[in-house]
Amino acid sequence: MSITLRTQRIATVLMVVTLMTVVVGYAAVATTTMRPPTVVVTFNIERVTADLTERGDAEAKLRDLVSKVEDEGKRRVDAIKKLQESLDEAPEDEKTQLNEQLDQLTLEAMSYSRFVEMRIDNERSLMLRDLYLKIQSAVADISVENGYDLVLISDDDREISISPQSKQPRELQVSEQIRMQRIVFSSDQIDITDQIVTHMNLEWEKKSDQ
Repeated sequence: MSITLRTQRIATVLMVVTLMTVVVGYAAVATTTMRPPTVVVTFNIERVTADLTERGDAEAKLRDLVSKVEDEGKRRVDAIKKLQESLDEAPEDEKTQLNEQLDQLTLEAMSYSRFVEMRIDNERSLMLRDLYLKIQSAVADISVENGYDLVLISDDDREISISPQSKQPRELQVSEQIRMQRIVFSSDQIDITDQIVTHMNLEWEKKSDQ
């Protein structure tokens, strides 16, 4: 075998080895850097909050509070009516004092009404905030368990509506709702609303049984 032929063969072998090394190296790098496709799911937060057992229990407690304050408000109104009747039948020398009492009771009733309105609003806001934080926590737990990479709140079924009572022009109402829309379409196959409701209701039942 001539020296030239031998040299050509050696060069060819080296070329093949080099090429294989490059290919294997690229494959190894690709394996370590590439990741599976991102798993995206959605859920309807209105449906979740509406179907939670905890929401129903919280609403029941809130109704009890509303019932108690309504009873107290009715008692105050009845006291004002009773005093008004006494004022109409009272002698002239007693009307000044009764008027002062009536004014005092009326002011107290108005103050109580404002206080109650603020308290109920505060209680409802705390309830909704607490539920939202628990939904966040539940979504995080479910995502870790099932390998979900991204969870979005779906609003694709939200209708564009117009309120005739609003002072805003109808064009502005519509444009604002369109601007707030985030998801135009999502498949039911990636909806985990029921999964979240089931998870949270089971956790609430466990807590209630303790």
